[in-house]
Amino acid sequence: MKQNYPFQTKVHRDWLPAQSRFAQQGRPFTRVARFKGLVPTSFLVILVLIMSSQLLLAQGRRVSGTVSDNGGAPLPGANVQLKGTTTGTVTDADGKYTIQASENTVLVFSYIGYVKQEVVVSAQTTINVNLVAEASSLSEVVVVGYGTRTKANLTGSVTTVTGKELTERPVPNVQNLLQGRVPGLDVIQSTGEPGRDDASYQLRGFGSFGASNGPLILVDGIIGTIKNLSPQDIESVTVLKDAASASIYGARAGNGVILITTKKGRAGSSEIEYSGSYGISEATRTPELITNSVQYMEMYNSARARSGQTPIYTQAQIDLYRNNSNNPQYPNFNWLDYVLGKGPIKNHHLGFSGGNEKTLYNISFNFLDQNSITKGYLYKRYNGLIDFSSQVHKRIRVGTNLNLSFQDAKAPWLVNDDLLLLSYASAPTFMPFLPDGSGRATNRDFIGNGAGNRSVEEVYATGGQFTKTYNLNAQVFAEIDLLKGLKWISKAGVTFLNSQYKNRQFPSPSYAYQPDASGTYVQVANGNPTFSGLRQEEGRSITKTFFSTLNYTRQFGQDHNLGLLAGFEQQNNLTENIIGQRYDFPNTTIMVLDGSGANNQVTGGTASEWALRSVFGRVTYDYKGKYFVEGNIRRDGSSRFGPDFRFGTFGGGSAGWRLSEEGFIRNSLSWMNNLKLRASYGVLGNQELGNSLVNGTSINGTYPYQDVLSLTAYPYSTLASGAQLTRLVTKDLKWEKTSMLDFGLDIDIFRGLFGATIDWYRRNTSDILSTRADLPSSVGLTPPIVNAGAMQNQGIELELRHRKSFGDFNYGVSVLFHKYNNKVTKLLAPTLGTIEVGQPYNNFFVYDWIGIFQSQADIDSSPKQPSSGTLKPGDLKIRDVDGNGTVGPEDRIRISRFPKYNYSFNLNAGWKGFSLTAFFQGVQGVNTQISGWGYEPFQQGSAPPLRFLNAWSPTNPSNTVPATYLTGYAGVAGYSSTYFIQDASYLRLKNLYLSYAFNEKILKKIRSKGLTVYVSGDNLLTWTNYEGNDPERAGSGRFAQFPQLRIYTAGLSIKF
Repeated sequence: MKQNYPFQTKVHRDWLPAQSRFAQQGRPFTRVARFKGLVPTSFLVILVLIMSSQLLLAQGRRVSGTVSDNGGAPLPGANVQLKGTTTGTVTDADGKYTIQASENTVLVFSYIGYVKQEVVVSAQTTINVNLVAEASSLSEVVVVGYGTRTKANLTGSVTTVTGKELTERPVPNVQNLLQGRVPGLDVIQSTGEPGRDDASYQLRGFGSFGASNGPLILVDGIIGTIKNLSPQDIESVTVLKDAASASIYGARAGNGVILITTKKGRAGSSEIEYSGSYGISEATRTPELITNSVQYMEMYNSARARSGQTPIYTQAQIDLYRNNSNNPQYPNFNWLDYVLGKGPIKNHHLGFSGGNEKTLYNISFNFLDQNSITKGYLYKRYNGLIDFSSQVHKRIRVGTNLNLSFQDAKAPWLVNDDLLLLSYASAPTFMPFLPDGSGRATNRDFIGNGAGNRSVEEVYATGGQFTKTYNLNAQVFAEIDLLKGLKWISKAGVTFLNSQYKNRQFPSPSYAYQPDASGTYVQVANGNPTFSGLRQEEGRSITKTFFSTLNYTRQFGQDHNLGLLAGFEQQNNLTENIIGQRYDFPNTTIMVLDGSGANNQVTGGTASEWALRSVFGRVTYDYKGKYFVEGNIRRDGSSRFGPDFRFGTFGGGSAGWRLSEEGFIRNSLSWMNNLKLRASYGVLGNQELGNSLVNGTSINGTYPYQDVLSLTAYPYSTLASGAQLTRLVTKDLKWEKTSMLDFGLDIDIFRGLFGATIDWYRRNTSDILSTRADLPSSVGLTPPIVNAGAMQNQGIELELRHRKSFGDFNYGVSVLFHKYNNKVTKLLAPTLGTIEVGQPYNNFFVYDWIGIFQSQADIDSSPKQPSSGTLKPGDLKIRDVDGNGTVGPEDRIRISRFPKYNYSFNLNAGWKGFSLTAFFQGVQGVNTQISGWGYEPFQQGSAPPLRFLNAWSPTNPSNTVPATYLTGYAGVAGYSSTYFIQDASYLRLKNLYLSYAFNEKILKKIRSKGLTVYVSGDNLLTWTNYEGNDPERAGSGRFAQFPQLRIYTAGLSIKF
């Protein structure tokens, strides 16, 4: 009793009852006892004491103790809470606590960076708890090349993104989920168009003039793509950024490596998971154009007059629109509003997982149904994942993994970028259909205007394109424990891609919006299809991979740990493509080539193949968990290079020192939980040459060392007969090589309260493929591609972390920052087009625009301008940089295409079952060159942007907007200038995510293991000075582009 209650008494042992039974407070009780020598007064005293103790127990008693880490160090500020209530406390500076708790209640102990622990209160009043560090801290297992390491043992620059982080941003394409999650990884989404919204990845700068700059992507160790996976199927994504970590992949890792690990089954009870969501998408932003027809017509006439052309609109026509603004015959139509709408997005995921000690399984299905924000575009994607493994013998485990994907897209025959361009190029003076209600499509406003233009509804009426894509990534593996510490792993896989494409076009009549003099609507075009017929393409690619590794690990004594790996890998690819096109079909519904005759048909086909054979190895060693070294080596042989240059050896080494494990740190700086220094150096190759352009010269990436011939009747060949050599070829082409030096620092203090990871790197790429530009034109052949260039990227990556909790409330902040400088360090000549030694790659070379000419006197007193035409007031004024009185090519200035820095920050907070995450991402100091529809006025009749309401005129002496002009006008667009350069810096609220996870009380009622509901918004806000559709897409140089999507989503996830 002294132990359990806050009072003391002495009871003779002969007074204790032989047996007794008491009910709970407030209920009848009975007592049956045998006593020896018990007097009535003593009995009453004992009875009162027992009843008092029962009352105190029902009301709760004091429970106290100490909360420590696994090593016995106290944890100040740890949370101690009564489960299912808001009652709780925190530990003091010595890790001690006191709380009132009734018997059978549950105490929940929690601390940042440690696993929660629950303890049932019984008869004790002292409960001491040792919390264990979470798996997400230093003991976290990180996937690396052909194996795993713990986070504490890593010596390279490696970043891991968990599957849970990916599911907190529900977007259609998983590729875009890595944006802002990995320092040093630039992710640029190509478009918001469904099915085409792939992202390009660039890791630690730009490394080649024409070969691939994208990292190697592996799914469970086999070449694949993240696009074909559902976020719910991904366990983790690991990015190997430094050369030492990536060097185990040799010639394929010149631009880094991304390792995707899919979810596996877990031993224990089976689990069924369903998640579903519904979203609405819209354009993030669109430029504002002039939609007032009278303003448009008058400005168009003014621009034509400036170029010496006659007006396109008569005054009578302008007055019809001015005086009949409420008449649908004379509209002020906004084509952007017409084309861009809202697109629904539906997503469903169903998963089954589980297993026992011998067999594990994970099976899932995913369905995405996404409509575009433009009419007529439908996209559906079906994904399936089957993962199965079994312990068939105490030393042998086998398994298989199948990832299947089918994509079905239907769209107008023009892609959405071009469809949007049509909305820019259409004047506000007419609407999509004639105003008589007949449903006939229009092409222009007046009969004589806009010849050759194409309107939006013409595209919808004249055909469509249909794409079906099948993907399969299939793997089988076997793991054999040969001896203690020695494991043999073999895996074979195939990646299959089949794409089927049809483009069907046919004529359809279109009309002028305004009738002729007799009041009759006149047909002026036939829909303007690019051809009248059917074009069909089919391509397939098969990549086969096999690798086998021996892994040996051993601990010597208590302090020495050794790991050895040796492996072999074989990979080969076959890619084939066929094309057929026929014309003059009898009707518009026929979708097979045999539905038409063979006259003027077009056929073609290509095939290519490559192979790679490799051996590799790795050595790891650590001493006392404080000192770490690692070395990787790989020798690759690639069919992409000539026989004498086919093999290359690549490798790297790294070392780490955990100072926090040293006594002089641990004893004096107990708040320093992790402090590690890292250093690495490695050499990588790049065999991904691609079939792309190198400085404007086509290169055969499969056989770059072989002669290129033009043959008779080859598609697009102008050769009448025979064969013709078209380009000189260098037989000794070899790998582009990348060497990288990296220094890193990892630090965590106050048990996860604050943390940081810092990396500095220098990446040098040599033997870059470049055009041999020093040959005279008299050679008569295209100059060869040679290994002649070199480039350097030097940068710093920073990740800052902070998290804390107060009772039921917790929050966290993370900040990512990446800055790098790029420069070309070697060419055959000092310059190659816009590429210069000592400068960033491919600078903009432009004249410096400094204002607008206000008068003829202003023109006469200024330096001679680069314009080839006669200058007029309202034209651009260009700076004479060297001050010689003439603005020439030497006065052009250089402007880098590379951003000053990239950054992102993530804010998250939780309270009870609620969770809120806000994710911001931005780019600062990036410039882009833009022109054309939406930026320049009247390209193909396109409406000017609103800023031209402030255009220069004799009565409006603007110094920022030139006089209205036609595309190509020499005084503005006759040369490249900073007038066409815009700052595309931006900060964007990429995602806002609010969820609620139901508590155990409710879950028990519905017999569920977990239920979460959420709402989410993607690309909600954007801060930028860029005038175009989307600053993230600004790098392509086109102003009129299909924007990214703003998406509002609601969904739920439930487990049984």
